[in-house]
Amino acid sequence: MKKKTKIAFGKLNLLRNDQLNNKNKIKIGFIGGGPNSFIGYTHRLAARFDNRFDFVAGVFSKDKKKSIEFGKSLGLSESRCYHDFQTMGKKESERSDGIEAIGIMTPSGDHYKIAKEFAKKNIHIICDKPLTAKLEDAVALEKLVKKTKIIFALTHNYSAYPMLREAKELVAKNKIGKIKVINVEYPQGYTVAVKKKDEKNTLKWRLDKNMCGPSMILAEIGTHAYHLMRYVTDLEVKEVSAEVNSLSDELSVDDNAFMIVRMNNQARGSIWVSSAATGGENGLKIRVYGTKGAVEWLQDDPNILKFTELDKSTKIITRASNAVSNLSIQSSRVAAGHPEGFFEAFANIYTEFADSIQSAKNKNKSKSLHPTVDDGVKGIKFIFAAKKSSKLNSKWVKI
Repeated sequence: MKKKTKIAFGKLNLLRNDQLNNKNKIKIGFIGGGPNSFIGYTHRLAARFDNRFDFVAGVFSKDKKKSIEFGKSLGLSESRCYHDFQTMGKKESERSDGIEAIGIMTPSGDHYKIAKEFAKKNIHIICDKPLTAKLEDAVALEKLVKKTKIIFALTHNYSAYPMLREAKELVAKNKIGKIKVINVEYPQGYTVAVKKKDEKNTLKWRLDKNMCGPSMILAEIGTHAYHLMRYVTDLEVKEVSAEVNSLSDELSVDDNAFMIVRMNNQARGSIWVSSAATGGENGLKIRVYGTKGAVEWLQDDPNILKFTELDKSTKIITRASNAVSNLSIQSSRVAAGHPEGFFEAFANIYTEFADSIQSAKNKNKSKSLHPTVDDGVKGIKFIFAAKKSSKLNSKWVKI
């Protein structure tokens, strides 16, 4: 069994990396992610990883000159550097070589109107999280995606780490038994030192509820934690009791959230997300405890997974080793013993987005590995339910 896994690993990586002469690349454009945007850089890099996309157009600024200058610096033709998404949608849809897919990385309050423009033109969409700022926009977008039958991917990239996927497989194979307790935490400290006078310059559009939604901390990282809980366990949250507020006297937005959840299998869970955790950088962690065992994964050390069977010592499972599942193997690009991380996980979402588009072209029905618009809607419903609970003094609210 181990020998087969090792052979499969070699083949899968050769297939994934041997796309240099790919003649079926998907023409993609990007909206947002201008100069000095880390998330913009991440999206563009992820799209290039496996040579599945051809980046041909974009909107990088509302200022026409700035958008053209930045687009040209990325190697685009000046004629395909736009300064508004409406013009881009119209002109690209009229071209014989126009874009087939669009990547959206603007503030979430703009996601629906942008996605609507391109979905109606049958252009596939990959979008940054959270899905939208308003619940009604999320529901409307979900209906539009299903009506047009376009492929829609949401970049909850943490779910694409190989060892996080190994955790999912262990749960699916009943290696930890019936799930009883789930804990997810995501402590960051980036707002601890922010003063009132600097709030606007630091948080920018996050201060605008029309752009960010009802809670800054839940929109920023809460939906990631919530998606991770659902992804690994394949369970759904039925109810939430939450305290969502600001622990800083200087901030006018939420910077901390404690949430207790009741799952649809009677399990209990807890989620803690914060930007008020002094010294916190990116300590995303998930722990799942069952009747037969437990798994634990920490993004600070993403290439290992802790697996504990009942009454046995904890095992450390390493990425790309002979011990992991095919799902974990096919999510890896680098041989065992070498570090692999954030950019590769993000790229997995893009490559799986490309796979979904290709399957649709070939009229093949296959389940998407990447997060979808459905995941996005559930994330927005969670935000609004948690915020409602917090306003009602942590009363239990159904989702």
